[in-house]
Amino acid sequence: MARSSSLSTDDNEHKMKPGSDLQLEALPTSSKPDCFEEMTVEETQKACNKLVRHLDMRVMPILILLFILNILDRSNIGNAKIAGMSKDLNLQGVDYNNLILFTFVGYCITQIPIGFFIAKVSPAFYLAVAAGCWGVVSMCCGFAHTYSAMSGLRFLVGCAEAPFFPGALLILSTYYTRKEMPLRIASMYAANSISNGFGGLLAAAIVSGLEGKAGLRGWRWLFIIEGLITIFVAFGCFFILPNLPAKTKWLSAEERRLTVWRIARDTAGDEDDANEVSKWQAVKLVAKDYKIVLLLLQQMCISCSQSFTYFFPTIVASLGFSTTGTQLLTAPPYFFAFICSIFAAWSSSRLNEKALHIGIPMVFCAVGNILAITLPFDNIAGRYASMFLMCLGSYVAFNLSWAWISSTVARPRAKRAGTFFLVNALANASHFFTPYMFPSADGPRFLPGGIALAVFCIATAACAITIRFVLRGQNRKMDLLDEQDAPYTGGLEGLPRGYRFNY
Repeated sequence: MARSSSLSTDDNEHKMKPGSDLQLEALPTSSKPDCFEEMTVEETQKACNKLVRHLDMRVMPILILLFILNILDRSNIGNAKIAGMSKDLNLQGVDYNNLILFTFVGYCITQIPIGFFIAKVSPAFYLAVAAGCWGVVSMCCGFAHTYSAMSGLRFLVGCAEAPFFPGALLILSTYYTRKEMPLRIASMYAANSISNGFGGLLAAAIVSGLEGKAGLRGWRWLFIIEGLITIFVAFGCFFILPNLPAKTKWLSAEERRLTVWRIARDTAGDEDDANEVSKWQAVKLVAKDYKIVLLLLQQMCISCSQSFTYFFPTIVASLGFSTTGTQLLTAPPYFFAFICSIFAAWSSSRLNEKALHIGIPMVFCAVGNILAITLPFDNIAGRYASMFLMCLGSYVAFNLSWAWISSTVARPRAKRAGTFFLVNALANASHFFTPYMFPSADGPRFLPGGIALAVFCIATAACAITIRFVLRGQNRKMDLLDEQDAPYTGGLEGLPRGYRFNY
């Protein structure tokens, strides 16, 4: 049943359910919808700005750092490959491709079972434990001496990393409004670009500087050092990351109430209550919402368009430079994607627009893939420039797609959490086949893989435009239901009355 579109002045409506996370105190409100408690509009805005700055300084740095480590520990296998891992482990044929597959098998099968349960667990706890686990397993990869051992460890890396990204999105959507989300997600996911860029620089330093130290190859030190760093950071997460708003001790009582009020106001007065629906009710709400299928399809196409990441050092190596030179050259395209991602997120938030901000960069990405497979080998500058376009489109689109998912599946919290994990798991299931799009036999041009990536880029743009028209139609439907005072049903069930989708 749809809820009231504004915060009631009746305090009884804001007292928490027994046993709920927000039981700590009632949430008094002002009779003015834009005012918090007894504050004026100006005082409310000032308090909100101060709270957001506090959150940005406390939450965003640790999430960005964790994401950098998450990507480093997952993708460092690409740098290890060109640094001697393939020879030392006697990898043959598609063995390396299989190692990537095993990582994503573990990543995907772990997500769906925990997705509908994690909304009720302390974010600081599960993210810290997950980071510690993937750090330990990644470190162990440096001691693998057989293909079988490395296969098992990469599977466990995927299992341990599974809770991080959807869990981080759940934290952001609990503390930030829809308008604030794109820039925060872009800032966090920009860590992917930074990690891939910095990863090449770090790999070059570790592999060249520690080759043979303590009797270990440089690629082994790469796994060991990056795993140890992750373990150290994971310990600090227990004390830095927030819990649910009412249980976050480093927020004052007023800041906790203000956090709840801000998010409730952003969703037409509906408080973000973790106990609002049961886990099985959340599963049913997800199953009835066909918009999630469209968002999933879009996210899957974006994930496929990014599948070059694990082969990017190999693709760059086709330019003809040394191993160290190749690792250094992998960095600039990712840093370029980072800058473009931040600008696109800012523009999307300012214009309150998603579809074109996703579709247009993906067209550029398609052009980059086509150029990469068609330009002559002696046109090194042109081929390297095409790699910048490959990174640009897919990374910009990824950031905004997740912000779009968050705002489209805003309530209830358990449905949003389940959607994050379901979409992330199934979208990453695309990596069950994408590792085989770049077999060594297709090098150095990798024509079939480049064509496939261009197709996925265009498909992403088409999905974004389709979702735009679907959400516009859903808004018109809710206008009609509001006029008739009729309940929201089907894919709209669970949304507060007065809520409208952004597109």
